[in-house]
Amino acid sequence: MLANVGSFFSSRNSLLKENLALKEKVYSLETEVSLLHSQQVQGNDMLALAGRKSTPETIIASVLTHPPQTPHDILVIDSGSNDLIVPGQRVLLPDGPILGTVSEVFPRSAKVKLFSTVGEETNAALERGNIPVVLIGAGGGNFRISLPRDVEVKIGDRILSSDISSYLLAIVEDVSAAPTDSLQSVLVRSPVNVFTLRFVFVTP
Repeated sequence: MLANVGSFFSSRNSLLKENLALKEKVYSLETEVSLLHSQQVQGNDMLALAGRKSTPETIIASVLTHPPQTPHDILVIDSGSNDLIVPGQRVLLPDGPILGTVSEVFPRSAKVKLFSTVGEETNAALERGNIPVVLIGAGGGNFRISLPRDVEVKIGDRILSSDISSYLLAIVEDVSAAPTDSLQSVLVRSPVNVFTLRFVFVTP
């Protein structure tokens, strides 16, 4: 009888150990699959960019450093004068939003000053009504605009560059005004997260 009880507990302990080992193996496999998926997504991003080759007009660059590692909403990219990068060139994303301009150039790298740099002023247009506005950089991909109270502006409205390209610059996130104010304060945000940028396009 005691032998049977001992055999039961021995078998039970053995099953528990096997179950634990199987759980650990499953967790390990799930982690491996997740890692492979992440690598595949990154690979797909690289392939997509590879399909859009650099031209004399457009250069694809990787972002080496971005806020908050760099102060004042500055990016550091891995292309410089060796790649024909020059100060003043526009920097944007593959899908269109424009971010800023090249401010400093070195042989193999360059600094990009984002439009959202604190105090930076950028001429733009409120898409609703095509109204000229001036974006005031507030840092971290944020901007502020002041508009007369009678100008209609709503959350989600787009702010476009004032040139003929009409690139997307920012999206309206909040609108506020005190009852006695003649102006309304508009908070707008870059359509992308400037803290996680990986690739940019540099154009004249």
